[in-house]
Amino acid sequence: MTDFVDTDVKDNARSYRSTPTSEMVTDNTLTTITKWRYVWENGSGSRSTCDFAVLKDYATDEHIRLLISKFQQSGWRESSKTAHFRNIGMIIKYAFNAQSGKRKAKVEFSSETCTQYIHATYLSMASTGKGLHDKPIRAKTLGWQGSNLNSICKKFGFGQIPKAARNLGTASASLDCANYTPKILRSIGFSLLEHRKALLKRYQDNTLTEAKRRIAFDRLVCNGVFLTIYYLGTGQTETLNMFLEDEWVCQKSGAGRISIEGLKTRGYTVELRTFTPRATCQSFFESHLALSKAHSASLGLDNHYLFRKMNGAAPSNMNLSSYAQNYLVKDSSRIQSLIEKNPDFRLNCNLLKSSIKQYAEHKMGRKKAAENTRNAPGTYDSSNYGKVSKGEACEQLAFGLTALHYLGENPDGGAVVAVAKAKESTGVVISHEEWEALKMSKDTEQQAVEINNGGFCKGADTPEKMEFQKNIARTGLLSKEEQSKLGCGFVVKCFSCTNFGVVDEPHDIWRLLSFEKRLNEALGAHRSVEHFITNFGEVKANLNKLKERFKKAHLKAAMKLLERECHPLWDEDSVMDIFRG
Repeated sequence: MTDFVDTDVKDNARSYRSTPTSEMVTDNTLTTITKWRYVWENGSGSRSTCDFAVLKDYATDEHIRLLISKFQQSGWRESSKTAHFRNIGMIIKYAFNAQSGKRKAKVEFSSETCTQYIHATYLSMASTGKGLHDKPIRAKTLGWQGSNLNSICKKFGFGQIPKAARNLGTASASLDCANYTPKILRSIGFSLLEHRKALLKRYQDNTLTEAKRRIAFDRLVCNGVFLTIYYLGTGQTETLNMFLEDEWVCQKSGAGRISIEGLKTRGYTVELRTFTPRATCQSFFESHLALSKAHSASLGLDNHYLFRKMNGAAPSNMNLSSYAQNYLVKDSSRIQSLIEKNPDFRLNCNLLKSSIKQYAEHKMGRKKAAENTRNAPGTYDSSNYGKVSKGEACEQLAFGLTALHYLGENPDGGAVVAVAKAKESTGVVISHEEWEALKMSKDTEQQAVEINNGGFCKGADTPEKMEFQKNIARTGLLSKEEQSKLGCGFVVKCFSCTNFGVVDEPHDIWRLLSFEKRLNEALGAHRSVEHFITNFGEVKANLNKLKERFKKAHLKAAMKLLERECHPLWDEDSVMDIFRG
């Protein structure tokens, strides 16, 4: 089929095809790697030497060169490279030493060797309480380590560690999380803003020495990192890598939010980000960007980096931890109060990000929150973002079981009525639609009726109702027939009664706020503040809890009604009626 036949080559297709030619031979890029020793900056900001040559006793030169090439192409920060080098070396050494016999073969870093290491550590922990290196280790720590090793394997193209082998006591394995509650988040936000104001004043004090001004500036940068995470829900690495090539653009986007454009971040690639945070953060970003722009220019940086310390380096984990757990705690009474209530309270970037994303999901739903915080919906399923605390989980479980109970009692009544009754039983504010469904319910044993203080009562026999009826019976003013038709006349004690509920509707909230206003005015009729708190402190606390549950728009509308006038049910003569119970 060809005119020319090479008689020197045997007529054997296999031997011919296996003979290399100049066209077939290519340079092996791994053989060009000759540098084995690297010096990288670790997480604490100091320099660490990572010598790949120490792995030659356990792995082949070819595999070590492959690992070096993977490190070079990874896009990791130097601190990450330092940590991952240590972990990979630990896996390779264990896999080599775990072989039986005197003659041991060279090993490779892979998902299989990682799995073996995790299992061996777990067995050692279960039997002795210590890991392979004779140091105490928890299942949560081992699971976190397994997750990191899995990320390395995926990035290097070495496969994945089975989830069952690494999901040991980790956050993704648990059904609850330690995220901050909305109330704690607000305290954190106020604390950071107050501390920033104090730090700015200190930094701008020209009487300070250069060393003290440098310290104040570095703390300002750490404060800015936490505030950015608080407002944008970004991760620590994403935040630290933020920079601007051009000017940033800030526009109103409606619903009390603004749109911020122009911020870029370095991950594996440079990405342009757009954020839509609350409008209240605009003054912070204007102040911080002006400060960071001037600082980047003074350092002669190629871009406007948002978070660089006085020496030009980004804050390390140790810097951020020291700021949040030492300096902020020392200067903020709000944080001190949080620690008094919960000694385990700690402020850190990961938990703050997770809590902000969970709050976004609660307000906007999982899909919209995932889009706004730049995550796939599936990420919420394996992270803390979509989880709640144990206390909230117990409340949700109790509510769900109560709703199922009511639905089982009255299947024809529909799910809306069942949910409304469940909210009623657990003291939850219900919507106007649920209130209408509850009034139309055919259940004659528990008829919900509106009451003067802004809520409704379902009329069931409770200790509060029976106490009121006993008081009426003692007076002897009403006959037994009249007493049987009388419900409960307590107004103040409603708020601790299981019969009580409130409709999330401006008019009903107006009645509730009017009652609260008269209650506040009644403070003057008491002998002392202590006497008022003793008698009505719990009522005030319950009122505040109820107001936190209303939709902000409804509460705002009700407050505007209250500014004009009190509800007619609570006129000037009603203030003394509060105390008749």
